[in-house]
Amino acid sequence: MKQFEFNEVVSALTHIRGGIPAVRLSTRIRLGQHRSIFFGPSYDFYDIQEYDPERDPPNQIIHSSVGSDEDMIYARKCIEQHEVKVIVLSDLSSSIDAGTDFARRRLLLESIGYIGLTAARYQNPLGLVGFADKVILKLPARCGQNNFYHLLRLTYDFLAERDPDQAKTLARKTDFFVALDFVRRSFGQRCFIPMVSDFIGFENVVNSSLLRTVAAKHELIFIFLDDPMELIAAQGIGYLRMENIEDEDGKQAIVSRRKLPKLEKDLRQKRKELRRELARLSIGSTVLEYGKHFNRLHRFFTKRHKLLNVRH
Repeated sequence: MKQFEFNEVVSALTHIRGGIPAVRLSTRIRLGQHRSIFFGPSYDFYDIQEYDPERDPPNQIIHSSVGSDEDMIYARKCIEQHEVKVIVLSDLSSSIDAGTDFARRRLLLESIGYIGLTAARYQNPLGLVGFADKVILKLPARCGQNNFYHLLRLTYDFLAERDPDQAKTLARKTDFFVALDFVRRSFGQRCFIPMVSDFIGFENVVNSSLLRTVAAKHELIFIFLDDPMELIAAQGIGYLRMENIEDEDGKQAIVSRRKLPKLEKDLRQKRKELRRELARLSIGSTVLEYGKHFNRLHRFFTKRHKLLNVRH
């Protein structure tokens, strides 16, 4: 299978719209990312605008700039860094390599791109934690589009280095407990945490005290990656040799192709039950298929935004 290029992922993000509302909004705004020992926080200068006392702090007035009628007052326009951090929790296990034409891998990257680009536009600090059976990537939360592209590129490069068709490529298992425990230990303040995965095997985690602890402290949402063509394309007559891609021993099973529709139905039913359990923990979720993922993400966040307006 041929790996898609990074520029193809970036070009798919050009039409993204909307934002990422959080249940608990920022209580304050910090200006700038750097601080002077003597003068306090500095400012990320962006533009000049007419001074509005209801919007602009007095210390942003440009006293040396006066309008033509000498009554016009100008102020600096600065980039605002919001308090709520967005930490993407990304599954980088071998199951992301499965599917047709790396569909899950690309879906993962473009989902991160949707979240990351809107976070960058709204000046929410963006970070990423990539995990399999251990934490693989730890990218600290920072503001700006340069940080977003750097984060997305590192994730792409990590996935692109792996060729699942090569026998020497080692399998990476998924351990959701490792990822959630890292969040519990590493982030003291409340964060907005989208978790992106196929969530196969998460049934063992959903009733754990660890998930309840993390969900109580942070705002979690789950983004399910789905590739319906993976089983549909294999339907027909005869038998199919199926392998657990995360199993280092390469254990395989022989399955009748006629049973694949029932297998797919069972998987979807399990996912439906899992999402129902997550909803009881106030964890929102959405299921993405490639080609429909941007619209589904937009509808998901728009619906959340309307719910937040009702609550407040």
